[in-house]
Amino acid sequence: MPDLRPLAPADAALALPALRELRPHAPATAGVSELAAYLHSVEAKGYRLVGVFESGRTEAAAVAGYRVYTMLAFGRALYVDDLSTLPDARGRGHARALLAWLEAEARRLGCDSLQLDSGVGERRWTAHRLYLSTGFNISCHHFEKGLT
Repeated sequence: MPDLRPLAPADAALALPALRELRPHAPATAGVSELAAYLHSVEAKGYRLVGVFESGRTEAAAVAGYRVYTMLAFGRALYVDDLSTLPDARGRGHARALLAWLEAEARRLGCDSLQLDSGVGERRWTAHRLYLSTGFNISCHHFEKGLT
């Protein structure tokens, strides 16, 4: 039975392999201490991590990064910044378990909604099926304009 638990910034190294699957631009050359410092700085702004741990595996098999914020358009929401599973751990229900945990956490924190954005394209279809099957709706389009 996998263990699902919140991670402190000091445990950033345990989340890094799964995070890099979704965010390959994560500091590959930076050491774990730099990532821990980064996560500690964003944790001060409300970013948190939760991971799924399989028996016999040190690092998280799957991880979610999230924060709570309030917007006029949505009210108080728990926003999922990152949700990623290591390739060899996919298909075992870890992302579904994380989404269930995140929903319970959102309810516990008095949030009005659970939200996430997801990239588009064929590589994201499996993720989209998961989101739709767990009760998410496509409620808006997210537009971006790069400034650098």
